Amino acid sequence: MALVIRSLDVPHRALAEKVTSQELLSAHTATTDGRVEISILEISELGQLDITAQASELIWIQILSGAGAINDEPATTDHLFVIGMGAVVQFVSTTESRIFMARVPLASSYDPELPKNLFFQVDWSVEPVLNSEHDTRKRIYLASPELWGTDAVKGEMIIYPPGASGAEHHHIGAEHFQYIISGSGVAVLDGEEVILETGDLLYNFENEPHWFHNPHASEDMVFIEFFVPGESQTIWSPGANACGWIPTGIDTKGRQAARQLEYHVHGEGKV
Repeated sequence: MALVIRSLDVPHRALAEKVTSQELLSAHTATTDGRVEISILEISELGQLDITAQASELIWIQILSGAGAINDEPATTDHLFVIGMGAVVQFVSTTESRIFMARVPLASSYDPELPKNLFFQVDWSVEPVLNSEHDTRKRIYLASPELWGTDAVKGEMIIYPPGASGAEHHHIGAEHFQYIISGSGVAVLDGEEVILETGDLLYNFENEPHWFHNPHASEDMVFIEFFVPGESQTIWSPGANACGWIPTGIDTKGRQAARQLEYHVHGEGKV
């Protein structure tokens, strides 16, 4: 059964000077196989965090609020960083910052060709915004073979405007999670409604039917979701419309997008 983890219920612990961590999902979480570990880090102004990826590990961090630098690369809320396979990096905050961090300890088992000492920045704000074919939802890719050079992980940001809803489906071949970065909404998990608030984490196992909707009149629900491994098959429930995505050609700031994508159904196409 899917796990719902409320951030308000997870304690903070000191990780380093000026750094605290909330472990939302760990290798010790009941019923999971430890394929992914998820933490929220809070770093005070001028705080420093050293991140070391083990030899078989893939880590990514996304700046949720604040700003700083990672190995002299600017780190803002437009950025996601991929660290892996023995790489060592340091984040230095210039303002109080909040960071989402996920680890896949055995990423090399999903992609044996992952190179050593991975470190690169993804500016997701220049990615094309895609509109849902059947409703008002929007999607922006955060992790894909074209962006990361691997299918060990795949992920996106999904925006549910007021009244938006998706179609029921389940996945085969991967487990995946959603982390609510703003707003709130409803997840329907095998027919049961669960309210999700900002900061909550929903972890879905294979073969679990689910869909989402935003019942609010004026507030978007926004979440990031990642699949581990990245390759999976999406099975739509009887009567559900397969979710197709239409590229707009523009990015999140209204500029021409950094790359072009074709229309595709969720889980398919070259992205």
